[in-house]
Amino acid sequence: MESKILEFNSLNELKSAHPDKRIVHCHGVFDLIHAGHLAYFKSAKEFGDLLVVTLTANEFVNKGPGRPYFNSGIRANMVAALELVDYVAISRFPTAVPAIECLKPHFYVKGPDYRNKSEDPTGAIYDEEKAVEKNGGKLVFTEDETHSSSNLLNQFFSNWSDDQKVCMNEVKKAGGLDKILSLINDMKDLKVLIVGEPIIDTYVFCKPEAISSKSPSISAKFLYEEHYAGGSLAIANHLAGFSKNVSLMLTHGGEPHFKKLLKQKLNPSVQLIDTEIENFSTPQKTRFIADDKIQRMFELTKLTSDQWMRFNPDAFIDRLKTAQNDADLVILADFGHGLFEGKVLSEVNALDKFVALNVQTNSSNFGFNPFTKHTNYSFLSMDLKEARIAYHDRFSTEKDLCFKIWNDLKEKNLSLTVTLGPNGSYYFQNQGPETEFVHTPAFTDRVIDPVGAGDAFFGITSMLTCLKAPPILASFMGNVFAGLKTKIIGNKSAVDKAQYIKAMTSILK
Repeated sequence: MESKILEFNSLNELKSAHPDKRIVHCHGVFDLIHAGHLAYFKSAKEFGDLLVVTLTANEFVNKGPGRPYFNSGIRANMVAALELVDYVAISRFPTAVPAIECLKPHFYVKGPDYRNKSEDPTGAIYDEEKAVEKNGGKLVFTEDETHSSSNLLNQFFSNWSDDQKVCMNEVKKAGGLDKILSLINDMKDLKVLIVGEPIIDTYVFCKPEAISSKSPSISAKFLYEEHYAGGSLAIANHLAGFSKNVSLMLTHGGEPHFKKLLKQKLNPSVQLIDTEIENFSTPQKTRFIADDKIQRMFELTKLTSDQWMRFNPDAFIDRLKTAQNDADLVILADFGHGLFEGKVLSEVNALDKFVALNVQTNSSNFGFNPFTKHTNYSFLSMDLKEARIAYHDRFSTEKDLCFKIWNDLKEKNLSLTVTLGPNGSYYFQNQGPETEFVHTPAFTDRVIDPVGAGDAFFGITSMLTCLKAPPILASFMGNVFAGLKTKIIGNKSAVDKAQYIKAMTSILK
């Protein structure tokens, strides 16, 4: 059986090793082998001579918390134990395309539920078909009855908490996956203007070695460093995967390294409305990371918060007035680094649009950047710490504090969400004379890096709230989106739309 399991790169040798054989390829997670898989493999084998199965490695399975249930090695051994299967390989890529391009099969086989390609919510089937045909192969489909591993795992191997089960049932009552896909489809035409500070996120990966012999400080060996598009740039990158009309308005110092970051890291579909300010430093945060555990050792910031005390904001304000005219949704991402002060703050407080607001507390503005400095918004998102600081309240329970804030704000006819980290989020919305309140648990199980998860949650829930999504759906979709973001180091990449849909599909099956 072990001889059936190949290294991934060995797939490109199979054709030359078996020149007279027709190679058939199946790809998937195959988390729980069941009767549907046996029928699928049997039908697939009928298209050729050698059946090769590739499996998605653990780190690229985005089907929600607890998935895959079995690790890559166990899944590979289970598939290899089937007499029908000739070879197995583990693919360490998020899609099937690299495996197809490496193997170059004569036939790439999918189940009957993919025959109508337009119904694939991820759209991945089109990329797979293109890769197969480019290499001389053909996409084909079986006719067998399908079964869902996700459904079986959720039913018989479920690790869901009681809160998660209740939430999933409420999501299904509110329209479930069909309503979720409809909302995601509606996002594509939503015109979004994001206004906020950009942040250069530099991650310096190190290997801690010992305490310095000269002083009680950590000595670490430099390994490598990476630069990510953080702050408002990260929010724009997330939303550009859902809307074709995302604009981003920001100020910066025009540094060559920042312009290079914009060119390399900002989604090219984002319309950039940037104002360059002479002798101004673009916000930068440098984090020193212990590479083996992805743990933060130390953070160094390069921030100034007095730009409008030193520079005239009138040109920026004029551009803001013009840019907001075409927007359906204006997202204010106030990271507290000086953009939303003075005349600019007065201007955003006068916007006549659906305004979504997030005001962040961090080490450089602690106590000086509460949400209460803003007076005009339709949707407010913040975390529990920011809520406590704004209300000078250390000791109230999470729920009591959230209700206290809501009672003070509900006359504004707005929506409010407070994120609670691993405890999920609260969401409040006026429904006529009544208040709809939901608590939604978190949907993540393996946090690699929490940086940027709140920004991701804020961005996606802003769009959903603007589209009048039911509170349970907005909150659930926001939590799943943030959960996927925690699996990404820093703001190295945006949450992928296809993976997002796949995760919610798996959770709700």
